[in-house]
Amino acid sequence: MEPAFRASVLHSRSLSNLNLFPIMSSCLLHPRCILLAALAVLCVWAIFGPSGLRKELNFTPPMPAPAAPAPPLSLPHLLIPNVGACRSSGSQPFLLILVSTAPEHQEQRDAIRASWGALREIHGHLVRTLFILGEPDYSRWENIKEVLKWEAQVEGDIVQAAFTDSYRNLTLKTLSGLAWAARYCPNVHYVLKTDDDVYINVPGLVAELAKREKDLQQRDPNRDRIVQGEAKTGEKQLEHTNRPHPAVPHLYLGHVHWRVYPSRLKGSRHQVSEVQWPSERGAFPPYGSGTGYVLSAPVLRLILKAAGGVPLIPVEDIFVGVIAKRVGVAPTHNSRIAGAARYPIDRCCFGRILLTSHHMEPWEMKSAWELVRGSSGNGDKPLCSWLQETLGMLRCWMLNWWYF
Repeated sequence: MEPAFRASVLHSRSLSNLNLFPIMSSCLLHPRCILLAALAVLCVWAIFGPSGLRKELNFTPPMPAPAAPAPPLSLPHLLIPNVGACRSSGSQPFLLILVSTAPEHQEQRDAIRASWGALREIHGHLVRTLFILGEPDYSRWENIKEVLKWEAQVEGDIVQAAFTDSYRNLTLKTLSGLAWAARYCPNVHYVLKTDDDVYINVPGLVAELAKREKDLQQRDPNRDRIVQGEAKTGEKQLEHTNRPHPAVPHLYLGHVHWRVYPSRLKGSRHQVSEVQWPSERGAFPPYGSGTGYVLSAPVLRLILKAAGGVPLIPVEDIFVGVIAKRVGVAPTHNSRIAGAARYPIDRCCFGRILLTSHHMEPWEMKSAWELVRGSSGNGDKPLCSWLQETLGMLRCWMLNWWYF
């Protein structure tokens, strides 16, 4: 480069820098720039700080239409009925948690019992956790029948039905659990169906459901009141169903999936045949992820009444969504219910923001529980700062993106 040309370039650059400097200075001193910079610093601190703006697509579903007449639901008989599980505490639970588990998953069940499954009461609301399973492959698991009977007697939290326990039978397992709840726990307010690799923020979920119930009662004390005697399911009604039922909303709450089309891949565990769902029907109705969805008592009974008239789609969460559509119940999406997403263990996310988190190993279940209980149980540490709680799901999503 010629010396004269180089000097010209340097001179022009210096002039441009001089021209930009006053503009940059005026921007930095402008109140709006200062505010944006401060917000950026606070957001970074809250997301990556050591310790959730809550986002939810939420609406109150309309009152469902009466379910069309359907044949009686035929389900396998119970091998371990555990009929007194809901009466052992003397009162019916506010929330019944049905955990879908495999017979050989004792380690997962023990991890739940030693963590969130040990909770029995939250702010006066009773909670009960039960495990739903089928029959194991006895050729693969020696002596498991005796082991399961012993576990059921010792723990008192197992319900077993007479069907082969497999992924393709998850719909049978779920319906067996829901039918058990309707018959033997008729005054329960809400039923959560989940899996044995899901961490449940029980206090957060109870608070969420109690708030919805309170809001409903304040708007219209008579709306969605369960009619006395509706709990009857064809069997002899239990004596404690004679009490008046409380007002409970028609609620189907979960991490909702939209526009999901059936898989026709042969051999896939998610395969749905043309008979079960013809192609001309298009996508499935919206449904809550099977990793964790809540049915209120009125919706539970509507689904059981209509389930006998629909082919058993082997993907259980889709099947529940199809029945809900049939009886006129729209699912409500809540982003705090994580669906299939896995989140890193964090006391703010697990203890205050998320209601469920998937893909949890037994040791992770215990670690998350100890972290949350150690932070809040003794009152020595807050679960979240006010800003972390304000950012809420945004912070948890960023942690998920950062770690996974």
